[in-house]
Amino acid sequence: MTFHVIEDDSAVADALVLMLHEFGHDAQAYVDAETFLSAPVPEAGDTVVIDLSLPGMSGADLVRLLRVNRPEMRIVIVTGQSQAKLDTQLAGLGVTHLIRKPVEADAIRDLV
Repeated sequence: MTFHVIEDDSAVADALVLMLHEFGHDAQAYVDAETFLSAPVPEAGDTVVIDLSLPGMSGADLVRLLRVNRPEMRIVIVTGQSQAKLDTQLAGLGVTHLIRKPVEADAIRDLV
């Protein structure tokens, strides 16, 4: 399984990729949704980790796009936003995995 991390904060992206590697998984980071969408399509069984506050296309819009085109894709949201904002942005999108910033290794271990 490969993890595709879409995160514009390079420190957070690097930490996520490093933790995933330490847990024995391949991981690739992308600085925004557009870069991710221009890369080869993830394989079945891969996981996409999306920051909601991305430049350009928002994380929520990327989730919507993936839900239409790849409904089986496992999506994990990474955010520091309030629960009220999350409820509004993610309503009806079927996101079941959420990790709060700052990201801790236990939260990543629980994903794998």
